[in-house]
Amino acid sequence: MSLRGNPLKIIDITVMSAEGLFERKGRVALNVLGILIGCAAVTGLISVADGMNNQVRDQLAVIGTNTLFVVPEEAEDAASTLSATQILNQEGISWRDREIIESTSGVTLISEISSGMGSFTVKGDSYDVTVLGVGDYFLDINQDVKMEEGRFFLRGDKAVVFIGRNIAYPSNKDEQVVAVGDRIKLEVRVKGEEKEITLRVVGILEEHGTMFGLNVDDAIAIPFRTYDQLYEQGGSCAIVQAYIEDTDRMAEVETELENGLGEDYFVVSPDAAIDVQKQVTGTIQAVLGGIAAISMFVAGIGIVNTMAISVSERTKEIGTMKAIGAKSTDILFMFLSEALYTGLIGGVVGSSVGFILGKLVGNFIGLPVEISLLLGFATVMFALITSLVSGASPAWRAAKMNPVEALRKE
Repeated sequence: MSLRGNPLKIIDITVMSAEGLFERKGRVALNVLGILIGCAAVTGLISVADGMNNQVRDQLAVIGTNTLFVVPEEAEDAASTLSATQILNQEGISWRDREIIESTSGVTLISEISSGMGSFTVKGDSYDVTVLGVGDYFLDINQDVKMEEGRFFLRGDKAVVFIGRNIAYPSNKDEQVVAVGDRIKLEVRVKGEEKEITLRVVGILEEHGTMFGLNVDDAIAIPFRTYDQLYEQGGSCAIVQAYIEDTDRMAEVETELENGLGEDYFVVSPDAAIDVQKQVTGTIQAVLGGIAAISMFVAGIGIVNTMAISVSERTKEIGTMKAIGAKSTDILFMFLSEALYTGLIGGVVGSSVGFILGKLVGNFIGLPVEISLLLGFATVMFALITSLVSGASPAWRAAKMNPVEALRKE
């Protein structure tokens, strides 16, 4: 049947475009791969960065807007190179400075926090462990940390400990290893000397997760006074949490603490910590966006090259289609459809691969990575636009081709 005078139907254009891609599947696969890499970089890595933001925000939200952190100036200077564990290992806030913090107007409660390494022995087995030294009001301030069994410290307690859930129920054991009432022997190395202390387990925490950059489930905690003597801290601690009951006074109390403590310390609010985290992840996302843009640019060049070759190889076919009635717009839409197919396949597959890789990385490092359908949709649209723009010039050249000259070409 002659097509003269009748434009091709959309279904015909769609089928012919798909057939054209299948005939050149090798070159098309390379174009799809380029787009796939760019989309995977966008969805996978940005979803991981968003997961970092969400985790920090959730942790600080759980701590609450009532808490300020006082940290030595040395820790602020070293924050870019030290991990959270190393910062908690620092010394610096003396008992006199803690008295200033505690007596500051508006401060309701304070809690010391320090961290060290050690190993404990129970029932003949030895385990490496992170040891926290915490103040009397640690659980009052950090209300998200809850006891599953037992109790917190009493003021007169010394050789006692509460433990994270993974300490009591290790993943490589079929049964509970440590129970409330058990005694564990903690061994630490301080200033080149081995020291040990026997501790009675008074509590087991509920499963909690990360806090201050540490996995609380894999840690044990002892009263700060005991920690201070064991690790020979000289009365100093790494961080002080200050709880302000009246949230309207947060800014006022923060200023008073800064003035009272001087330049040796800096005070961090949850909002400030979130802002810093956003700046860090924002930089990461910008770099990832650049990587994705370069990948998309390379893929776009590949599409231009592939479609230009396709136009050259199919010159006679184009001439024949025009001779039997196909319009220039039909040819244009056919080639643009091929470009859109490339972008659609690369975008959908790439976004999916990126999310899968993001989840795998998140599970490996213990980061909650959420799948954002909006991010996936935006990434696919970006891939489609890139493909459409890249294929526009070859498609336009094919549409404007003279049918007589096209049919003469061998």
